Amino acid sequence: MDRIILVAQQLAKEGKTPNTALIKARLPKNIPLPAIIQGLKMWQDNPNKQIEAPTEPALTGTTMHSVGGSIDEIINSKIAQAINPLKQEINELTLHIEALKEKIKSIPTTAVEE
Repeated sequence: MDRIILVAQQLAKEGKTPNTALIKARLPKNIPLPAIIQGLKMWQDNPNKQIEAPTEPALTGTTMHSVGGSIDEIINSKIAQAINPLKQEINELTLHIEALKEKIKSIPTTAVEE
């Protein structure tokens, strides 16, 4: 149940209203719908319940920890993966700009008389 409550809390933090479909989408496929409904009801009764880590054996190890830890860690990892190519492109463009500035500096300036 703790894992289901954690997912509901994360959805709420994202500004989404937790429901069975959203929760089911973030859980392993082997979680039965009645358990999701029960977990959602528990979250609705106490949305701010403090949960440190999932306690169900089926939800620890291969599901949560092997992916990289908490949902925040997974999100941060995905953001980093999306940003890294952009950072590389910015660095390349910066180098091109610097090269163009050097070329401009080397162009002789002549006064245009009118």
